[in-house]
Amino acid sequence: MNYVEARRILQRLPSLEVKPGLARTEHLLAAIDHPENSFPAVHVAGTNGKGSVVAMLASVLGRAGYRVGRFTSPDLVDFRDRIVIDDKWISKEELARIVEQLHPQLVGEDCPTLFEALTAIAFEHFSHNKVDIALVEAGLGGRFDATNVVTPILCILTNVGRDHLRVLGSSLSQIAWEKAGIGKPQIPFLVGKLPSDVEQVVIEECRRSEAVLVQLEEPEIERIAFDWEHVSYMIGKGDLPRRIDSPLLGGYQLENLRITLQAIELMRKAGFTIPNTAIVCGLAEVRWPGRFEVVQRSPTIVLDGAHNLPGVLALREDVRRYVSEKEHRHLLFGVLADKEVVPICNALFPSFETVTLTQSHSARATSVKDLAQLTSSLNSVVVESADVENGVSVACASLGTEDFLLITGSITIVREARPFFLGVLCDRN
Repeated sequence: MNYVEARRILQRLPSLEVKPGLARTEHLLAAIDHPENSFPAVHVAGTNGKGSVVAMLASVLGRAGYRVGRFTSPDLVDFRDRIVIDDKWISKEELARIVEQLHPQLVGEDCPTLFEALTAIAFEHFSHNKVDIALVEAGLGGRFDATNVVTPILCILTNVGRDHLRVLGSSLSQIAWEKAGIGKPQIPFLVGKLPSDVEQVVIEECRRSEAVLVQLEEPEIERIAFDWEHVSYMIGKGDLPRRIDSPLLGGYQLENLRITLQAIELMRKAGFTIPNTAIVCGLAEVRWPGRFEVVQRSPTIVLDGAHNLPGVLALREDVRRYVSEKEHRHLLFGVLADKEVVPICNALFPSFETVTLTQSHSARATSVKDLAQLTSSLNSVVVESADVENGVSVACASLGTEDFLLITGSITIVREARPFFLGVLCDRN
C-alpha cells in the first residue's frame, strides 16, 4: 500500500461524527498488539493551551536528549503534522505501512472515526520507533476521547472553557467532568487555573479516580519585555532558570508556561533528567505555528487559531497590547458553525477598524452570508469575501506599512491562509 491509497482509506472514515467511547480505539490497538503500552506518556487535556504546552514540553525534552513523540490535532500544515517524533512528521511510507496493518479494522458497520484511526497510527509509530516519552493531546474532552488509553506518568488539565458544547455539555461543570476523566489511579494530575465551582468538579473526579491532584502553584513569573520576535520572562523559583526567552508571543502563553514549568518539575521527580540549560534552549527554540504567529511585517500580519470565546478574549488583549491604535487594526475572520459565533464576534469585532468576513472549505464553516446576518448589529465596517484566498487579497489590499491584520476565527481559516504568506512548505519526511 502506498501513501495515496492509505489516504483514500482514511478519508472514507467519519471525520465530523463523534462516537463516544473507547471500544473502537481499543479494538484497533488490540489488532496491532497494544503499542500504547510500550512507552510512557504525558496526557494533556483542556479547552485552550493543550498544543502549546505539548510543544513547549517537546522542545525542552528534546533538548534534554530524549526521543519525543508528539500527537496533536488538528493538522495545520500537512495531514502528517499531527504525528511527530523529534520534530519530524511521520513519513508517508510509515503511515501507509500502519494503515495497511489496520485496514481490516477500518471497514464495517461500526468503523472507527478518522481521529480514532490516527490515534492508533500515532501510538504504533511511537512504539515502532521506541520513543522515550510521548506527549499526547486529547482531541475532544478527555474521558471518552480516543487518546484516553495511554499509560501516563503525568496528566495535565490546562483550563476549562465553553467549547464543543453540543458534545461536551452546555455548562462548565459538565465540560470539566469530561476533561477530568483522563485522571488515572496514583498518577499526578496537574490542574491549571480554574473557577472555584469547576475546580470542585475536578477535585471530586480526582478523588473518584484516585488520581493525585496537583494544583498549579503561583511561581513568580513576570513578563519583563516583549516585541514582535520574542517575549522575556523572569522566573523567581529556586530550581528553575532565572530568565526565559520564548518566540511564542501570545500573552496567554504565560499561563501555559507556568503549567509547563511545573510539569517539568513533576517529570524530574519521576526520574527524567531535565537540566536548566535544556529548559532555556528548548523554550527559546519552540515552534507552534498558528498561535499569534507573525508571518509578515510592515504591514504586520498575524495568524492565530483562536476558535472559542476564552481564546478570543485572550487574543483581543494581545492585539490591544501590541497595537494601541484601533485605526491600525484590521481583521480577517471566519468561524465554524458549532461555535458560540455571536459572543465571539461581539468580543472581537469592536476592537478593529475594519472586518473582512470569509469562510473556509470546511463543511462545518459558517457561511459568509450567515455570518454577515449574525453580526449585522455590531456597527463594524464589514466587507464580505467568498473564500480565504479572496479574503486575504481583500484584507491586505488597503493596508499601510503601519497597519496590523489579524487572521483568526478557526484553525481552518489559519490553515488556508498560511500558505499565502509562507509559500509552499517543505515535505518534512
